[in-house]
Amino acid sequence: MGEKAAGDKAAAADAGLTRYIIIGVVVGVIAGPVLGLLVPSIGVGFGISIGLFVGIVGAVIAWFVVRPKK
Repeated sequence: MGEKAAGDKAAAADAGLTRYIIIGVVVGVIAGPVLGLLVPSIGVGFGISIGLFVGIVGAVIAWFVVRPKK
């Protein structure tokens, strides 16, 4: 019984991370092609990759800053 409660607590603590990751992916998918169009040497495809990477990494960093503390 105690293991389930501990698992629920860990899941609740990480639940906010999913929201930040989704926001990071959406921002990356939107900003990536814009970056690719503004910088032709990068291209749209690589711009999407850069946008997704930066969006997800930024989301995880933002989550670490505002995550619930014990």
